Amino acid sequence: MPAPEPVRTANAAWWEPRIERATLKALMKRSDGPGLYFLGVWAVLLVAAGIGVHYARGTGWIVPAVVAYGLVLGFAYAPSHECAHGTAFRTRWLNDAVLWMTSFVWGESPTHRRFAHSHHHTHTWHWKVDAQMGYTNPVRLRTWFGDVIGLLEFWPRAKLMVRHARGRITDRERTYLPESQVPIVVREARLLMAGYFALLAWAVVGQTWVPMLYFFIPRFAGAFGVYSFITTQHMAMAQDVDDHRICTRSMTNGWLGRVLYWNMNYHIEHHVYPSIPFHALPALNAAIRDQLPEPSPSLFAAHAEIVRTILAQRRDPTATAYHPLPADAAGSQAGAGS
Repeated sequence: MPAPEPVRTANAAWWEPRIERATLKALMKRSDGPGLYFLGVWAVLLVAAGIGVHYARGTGWIVPAVVAYGLVLGFAYAPSHECAHGTAFRTRWLNDAVLWMTSFVWGESPTHRRFAHSHHHTHTWHWKVDAQMGYTNPVRLRTWFGDVIGLLEFWPRAKLMVRHARGRITDRERTYLPESQVPIVVREARLLMAGYFALLAWAVVGQTWVPMLYFFIPRFAGAFGVYSFITTQHMAMAQDVDDHRICTRSMTNGWLGRVLYWNMNYHIEHHVYPSIPFHALPALNAAIRDQLPEPSPSLFAAHAEIVRTILAQRRDPTATAYHPLPADAAGSQAGAGS
């Protein structure tokens, strides 16, 4: 029996690699094991950092301990993102449970996250269309810095949640959010806010620093850890193009970075086939590597490239970061299958 067509969230105009359908089908298989492993590593590191905060209380070590804990806590983004795709786990209830838990840490309605992110994949880095594109070229250095430390994210997300809790949905949001999902988004925003207020009430009524030291303060203090990864995904790349190899950046990371980030350093690969689970992205890379540009060799190199491009944009506003495409793949628009 022939394999089904590849599952796509992007329209047919986007570049697709040449890949065997059987290989693609195998890569799309979901599993609970890898997600539990990646989630387990994150949980162990979070508990270890939390113990560090406990023993540092009342000493000068409390500041670095809280920052270290916040660095780990912020990577709740990764399972939240993968669960929003529905590809973190094969078991549906497990995927939904982890999505709720990590969305509480991340600070966004799970349903809104699903639909807004799907829209981002459909219209990746198309200005005034992509629901998750918060800035355009030319980029300013202060935009880069604000994005890395999270200042461009916390306040807009807080306003978004308050507005949704009040039942206010913008016309732009209605372009990607079905009417049937609006009451769900409103209810979820109210539940999340109730949870945050409950933590604050615990701190005030119980006269304890626990909610502040283990949730609110570290989410801000350690946010730069995960945002330094997220910022590399598209910043200073070309926009309004239908080729993820040009508008998206992949990079090489070590084991810990890949596990905490759930392999999202393979970001071109993720955008080319969003339905492929995170744990299969290295295998996808191996299958289509000859059609992809070279990734940034490290997190530091990716940011150095971004800063160089931003400085170049001061002289030429049309300048963008660019990784040369393989000669035999540069003009290829072949669909999947061979």
